[in-house]
Amino acid sequence: MSGFVKGVCEDLCPQNEAKLRIREKLLHYFEYKNGQKHVPGKLVKCFSRSAADKKIPRPQDMRTEGCLQRCVEYLLREIVLDNRKPYNIVYDFIFDRLRSVRQEIVMQDYNAKQTIKLLEPMIMFLCYSRYKLTEEAIDNFDPKICEQHLQECLKRALVCYDEIPTKELNLLEIRRRTFIESLYQIFNLGSLEAMKRCLTVDEDIKSEPLFELVFKICLSHIQGNLYRVLNGIQGLPHILCAIGSLKLPTLRRQLYHVFAHAYSSKQLLVPVDFVLRLSGHASKYELFEDCKYYNINLSEDKQSLHFQKTDFKNDLAIQKCKHEQFVDIKIKNIYLPEILLLKKF
Repeated sequence: MSGFVKGVCEDLCPQNEAKLRIREKLLHYFEYKNGQKHVPGKLVKCFSRSAADKKIPRPQDMRTEGCLQRCVEYLLREIVLDNRKPYNIVYDFIFDRLRSVRQEIVMQDYNAKQTIKLLEPMIMFLCYSRYKLTEEAIDNFDPKICEQHLQECLKRALVCYDEIPTKELNLLEIRRRTFIESLYQIFNLGSLEAMKRCLTVDEDIKSEPLFELVFKICLSHIQGNLYRVLNGIQGLPHILCAIGSLKLPTLRRQLYHVFAHAYSSKQLLVPVDFVLRLSGHASKYELFEDCKYYNINLSEDKQSLHFQKTDFKNDLAIQKCKHEQFVDIKIKNIYLPEILLLKKF
């Protein structure tokens, strides 16, 4: 235990780092006062990779638990809503500063309760950003890196939850845990490991209405009931719905593949409105784009689809994720900081 250092710094950025970065002009746009170049504002400690020859940090270079909590709240209350720069710039800044918080959690050897309190908002931020930037160019946002960190945070959260008996949690903490457990399930939809977790989670969580809904979606996916999966995802709340929508390109291709075999006939036609309702597309135009991509024929009056298993292009890459209308409507009606900080559900 002697290898761990307890932080005593109450500033969002320790003085030594602040002086160095100001002197070397290494401040981020959001760290300048009102965006004024060379006028330092509120600095936040940045992430620094560990190195073999790196000295053990001093207590004054490490932030207290309360300071780390204030840091997370500052980033997810003020910076996340700052629209002076495109959201991918906002994301990069917050991502780096939250990564520094995660680093200090490990370096100070926080227990499960301390860790989970800081980790839950980070998970929400990564989930929101993964959807928000889903159509961003790869040069501006790498979804794989975001998903990698999201998976790491989710699994770390589950380990912490397993160390804390649910009888020690209050109602708000149970609801927060339920939401994160549900996010893990939807993010890993189709994973047997995740489904095993779904079956063994504490009864206090399993009996929550939200988790019951998510469990039904996961079970329907294993059973191959795409109708219930697609409809279930559309019925999820805001961030959960956003993460679930990332699975839609795969689910839609599975749906078209099933139809290409089940309704393969020269005479049989499937109504466009029926497929549109199942697929969750916002318009017929979006559905027709899918049909064109997978080589599904459209009737002359554009009211029916003609599926042929010999024509269906099953070897094509799954289409990229995109913003979904039903998700955008839900996210538009929330106050983002309260959701990211799990103050409201």
